[in-house]
Parts: sequence; structure tokens; C-alpha cells
Amino acid sequence: MSTEAEADTLLAMQAIDELMAQIEEKEESIRESIRDAELQLGMEAVRVREALGLRVGGKLLEAALDASAAVASAAEAAENGRALLDERRRLEDELEHLMREASSEDGEKRRLSIRLGAMIYEQCSFSLLDRDVFRIVYDDVEEDRRLEERDDGSFISRLVGSGKARMRRMGEEGRFISYAAIALKSDARLDGENAAALLSSLKALEEKRRTQGEEIAALQGKLAEGREKARMEERSLESSAAHIGALRRSEEEALVSYGSYLYDKGSEWIGEDTPSSILDAIEALLKLHDSYDEVQHEKDRLGREAKADDYRAMIESEEGKIMVLEKEKERIDREIAQIRREIDSLKMRIRRLDV
Repeated sequence: MSTEAEADTLLAMQAIDELMAQIEEKEESIRESIRDAELQLGMEAVRVREALGLRVGGKLLEAALDASAAVASAAEAAENGRALLDERRRLEDELEHLMREASSEDGEKRRLSIRLGAMIYEQCSFSLLDRDVFRIVYDDVEEDRRLEERDDGSFISRLVGSGKARMRRMGEEGRFISYAAIALKSDARLDGENAAALLSSLKALEEKRRTQGEEIAALQGKLAEGREKARMEERSLESSAAHIGALRRSEEEALVSYGSYLYDKGSEWIGEDTPSSILDAIEALLKLHDSYDEVQHEKDRLGREAKADDYRAMIESEEGKIMVLEKEKERIDREIAQIRREIDSLKMRIRRLDV
């Protein structure tokens, strides 16, 4: 066989292989479309089952309904779990907001308490407030005055006095806050509108913080009570996605099986009252099966051509072997003829010797 013929045969085989690959790809695509159409038929038949009144595929219908119910139940459980966790996150956000708000209110309360305490100290220094109620403030005022009067000019006296004064100034804010706390707990009147207004603001703020504290405590209690249940729901949700996915695949397989069975048994149940949506689904499947049959015929034809090309290649290979053997035979025949000539020459020499 010539090199040119071998090349032509090889190109033909490659072309068939490429066509076969395209056909197989198309075949797979149509199979997937058929499966989708069977799924759609199964779903539609389930949806209109009451109106359809099918007399076939009862067990397959029951299996599809059971699979759908299992999916719905698992999905509902997962949704309930997500709702519970969403509510918990909402409560956590609300608690965080209240905590930030309370912290801000505490800062404001401290600032106002220091201002009010400073006013109370000043008013007590002028003996304007009730001595029984604000006895601690009056004691501090007296102590501060004694420290100022104790300075006799000596270095030690100044050193001790200034040291105690610095220490009292360091605790000044704490003392002012304690003075404001006395005013909040008592019904004693303060001197001046500014002090009264400041005390009123502090009382309103303290009431607000009390309400906030109750709300925070209630939220913390609710979150603590549901903590274990939330953990269980989180673990459940982690596995539910895979579980629901498996159930949905089972549901899909059940619907595909049901749709496929209905298509195969169409002659037994399709009638004048069959809903148009079902007829449309059947028609779509008929077209797909026709396309699939065409692809199968083309695939068979290409298969036969490929087999014929294989046989042709085998024939060409065998013919090539024959050509090699024939050439070898010619060489052997030439060698045999040469040997025969040598033998005839030797025989002639024998006759010349006249032995």
C-alpha cells in the first residue's frame, strides 16, 4: 500500500472519530433534555393529579408524593431553625445596642453627678443646705478648711498639708459623685435653679438606666435560657443542607421515574380529558425521543463506516505484508537460481574430468 493511500485512510478514520465525538456529545445532551422533560411531566402530573385521574403509576406517584413531603418537612424544619437563630441574633443585636446606650448613659450620669456634687460642695461651704442630710459634705468642707488653716509656714507643715490636699483633690470626683448620690436618695431641696434642674436631669437619667437595666437583664436571661437550643439548631443546620440536598435528589429521581413511566404508558391513559399542560409535556418528549432516534441512527451509520474503515485498514495492512513477502520471494528466487547455476557449473566440471 502506498504512503498516500495510508494517509487518506488515516484522515478518513480521524474524520469519523471527530464526527462520532460530536454525535456522542449531542446524544448526551438529548438524554439530559429527555430527563428534564420527564421531570417536568412528572411534576405537572403530580400538580394536576386530581383533575388527571390517572389509572396507572399509582406506586410511582405515591413515591413521588412521599419524596416531596420529606423535602417539604426537612425544609420547614430548617427554616424554623434559621428563624430561631435569626431571632436570637436580633436579640443579641438589641442587647448590644442597649449595652452601648447604657454605657453612654453611665458616662453622662457620671459627668452630671460630678457637676452636681461640685455645686452641693459649694453650697455646703456657704451652709445653704440641710446639715443632717449632707453631713458627709459638711465634714469634707471642714476637713478642707482645717488643712488650709494648719499651714504654719514651716517646710514640714507645707509639705504635709500640700500632700494631703493633693490626695483629696485626686479623690475629688469620687466625692462629688457621692454627694450627688445623697441628693438623689433624699428629698432635700438644693439651692438655686441650676442645681435643681441638674438634680432633675439626674433623676430622669437614673430612671432611664433602671429601665435599661431591667431590659438588659431580661434579654440576657432570655439569651442564656435559649443558648443550648441555639447551639443544637446551629449543629442541625450544618448537616441539614446536605440532608435536604439528598432528599431533593431523591424527589427528583422519583418524579423522573414517574414521568418516564407515564410517557411509556401514554397509550393507556391519555384521553380527551387530558389537560393541555400534560399533552404539551408529552409532545415535548416525543420530539426529543425522535431527535434521539435520529442521533442513534447517525451513530450506527458512523459506527458501520468506522468498522468498514477498520476492515479496509486491515486489508491494506495485509496487502502490505503480501507485497513485502513477494519482494522477499523474488530475492529468494534469485538466490535459488544463482545456486542452481553454481550446481550446473560444478556438474560440468565433473564431466570434463571424465571420471
